[in-house]
Amino acid sequence: MADLVIGGRRASPHRVARAVGFLIALLVVAFVVAWFIYRRSVSYDEPGGTAPDDKVVVARDQPGLTQLRYGQATLGFVGDLRVLRAAGDAHTLGAAQGRLLADRLAAAVASMAPGLDAAVGEGGLFSGTHGMRVAWRYRFIDDGLPEDQRRVVAGIARGAERGGAEIDFEDLLRDQAALDVAMPAPWSSETRTHVVARSLTVVAPQATAGRVWIGRSLSLPGAGEGGEALAASAVITFFKPTGKLAWAGVGWAGLAGAVTGINSEGLAVLVDPARAGDVRATRTARPMALLARAILEQCTTLDEAIKLADQTPTLGAAAFVVVDGKSGRWALLERTPSRLVVTRDPPLSAVGDLLTAPPFADDLENDRGRRMLPTVDRVARAARLTKAPLADVAAVAAVLRDRRGKDDAPLPDGHRAAIADASAIQTVIIDPAAMTLWVADGDASARFRAFDLRHELRGDGDRAAPPADIPEEAEPAGAQARAIRLARADLRRARQALLEDDLDRAIERCGRALARVPTLPEALQLEGELARARGDLAGARAALGQWLDNGPDDPGAAEEVKAQLGR
Repeated sequence: MADLVIGGRRASPHRVARAVGFLIALLVVAFVVAWFIYRRSVSYDEPGGTAPDDKVVVARDQPGLTQLRYGQATLGFVGDLRVLRAAGDAHTLGAAQGRLLADRLAAAVASMAPGLDAAVGEGGLFSGTHGMRVAWRYRFIDDGLPEDQRRVVAGIARGAERGGAEIDFEDLLRDQAALDVAMPAPWSSETRTHVVARSLTVVAPQATAGRVWIGRSLSLPGAGEGGEALAASAVITFFKPTGKLAWAGVGWAGLAGAVTGINSEGLAVLVDPARAGDVRATRTARPMALLARAILEQCTTLDEAIKLADQTPTLGAAAFVVVDGKSGRWALLERTPSRLVVTRDPPLSAVGDLLTAPPFADDLENDRGRRMLPTVDRVARAARLTKAPLADVAAVAAVLRDRRGKDDAPLPDGHRAAIADASAIQTVIIDPAAMTLWVADGDASARFRAFDLRHELRGDGDRAAPPADIPEEAEPAGAQARAIRLARADLRRARQALLEDDLDRAIERCGRALARVPTLPEALQLEGELARARGDLAGARAALGQWLDNGPDDPGAAEEVKAQLGR
C-alpha cells in the first residue's frame, strides 16, 4: 500500500551511499581549499637573489691585520668582538652577514625562538597544532617590511646556507620581530614581568659645550639562553649600503635591523624596547630594529628621523633615543603601534625600558612595568650620575660600571636595579661629535675597545686612528660578573626542572646558584618559592626574609612577599 501513496519513494541504499559520498567529497574539497588558503596566508614571499659563491679566504691587507674575506666583505676580530665590514646593495650586505657569521647564526636564532613560541602558548583544540598556530600568529610580519629590508633577511639566510648553517627564511624573518612581540621564555627570570629586554641609555653632557656622551647597556634576560648565545655572537658592523648613508651598529648574528647605531652624519639611534597594551603580532607594521636601521640609512637630522618614525607604525613599543652629534641635541621618540610622542632635549639624561610620556600613563602594560620593574630606580641613579658634565670617556665608563642604588647604598651582586649588568649582551659608549665608538669586550667590567668612525664610515685617513681603549676593571669585578652569569644559568635550569615537576632537581640547581653568588636576589627569591612548594614554610620565610633585607629587585613580588610575611 505504501507504494501507491502519491509522493512516496522507495528507500534505496544506493541513493544513501551516493549522498554520503557527495558529502565526504565536499568535505575533502573544502579541507583542501582551506589548507591551500591557510598555506598561502602564512607563507612569506622570499625575494629573489643568490649569495655569491666566493670562497672565504684569509686576507692580510695591512701589516699585523688578519681578516677573513668573502667577496668584498671582511670579518676581523678585536679581542673577542667580531668586526664585520661590507658594502653593496641590501641582498649583498645580508649575504655577507650570513656567510661570515654562519657559525653563530643558528644559536642566535634559537635563542629567540622560545619567546616567540611562548607568545603563542601551548593550548589548542587539537594536539600537534602549535607550529600551525605560530605560523598563523606571525603571518603578517613580512608585509610590514619594505622590499629592501626583506632582501637583507633573504641575503642573510642564503649566505648562512653557503656557510653550512641551515636557517629558514621564515624563522629568520620572525626573529626580527622578537623584540616587538615575543614573551619571556618560560624558564627565564622575567615571566612575571613580561619583559624580554632590559636596557638603559644615557645622554650625558661633555665638558665641551654642545657635545654629549652616549652610554648604552642592553641585556636580553627573557631570551632562551638569557642572552648568552647573543652575547657570544656579538658583532660590530660597518655597512655602506648602495645609495644610502653608511652606518655602524652593535648587534648580534642574525639581526637585520639595529638596536645601537650611528651613521656617517653623526646621527645616533638607540632602541630601548618597552611593553604597551596596543602591541599585536597580527598587525602589518615594521619591527622596531628595522625602523632604527631605516633611520640610520636615510636620515641626517633629528627632524628627518622624527618624520620617518611618525610615518612608520611599529610592530612593538620602544623608546627611541635619537642624538644629533653635530649639534649635541637629542630627542626621545616613544613609539607604540598606535601613537608617537616626541620629547626634544628631555629633562632626564637617562632612558630605560619604560614609556614615560603622560599619554602612556593609562597603558596597562606600561603601568605593569612601572610597578614590577626596577627600571625607575636604575634610571634615577643614571640620571643623577650624569647630571653634571662628564670630563672624559673614563667617567662615562665609570657610570656604566656603577653598582649602587639611587641613594648611593651598595646593591647586592647581580641586583637588577644596578646600572652595571653582568648579563649585558652589549655595553657601548659613543662620542657622536668626535665619531668615536667604544664597545665592551664582554660586560661593563671588561675592556672597552675603541673604533674610529670617521675612517670606518667616511673614509677619512689612510687607516683607522682610534683613541686608546678603556682598561678593564680590577679582577674582582670581572670574576664576580662571570659568577653572576653562571649562577643565572643555574637558575634557568632550576626553572626548567620546575616546569618538568622535578622539584628536587630545581632545588639542587638553585643551591648551585647560591653557592656561586650567595646574595644574588633572583636566587634567594627562587629559593623561597621552592621551599614553599616543598612545604618548608620556615625555610621559605628565611630565604624571602633575606631577599627583602638585602634589597629585592622585583618590586611587584616584594609587595606580595611583605604581605605574606606580615611586614
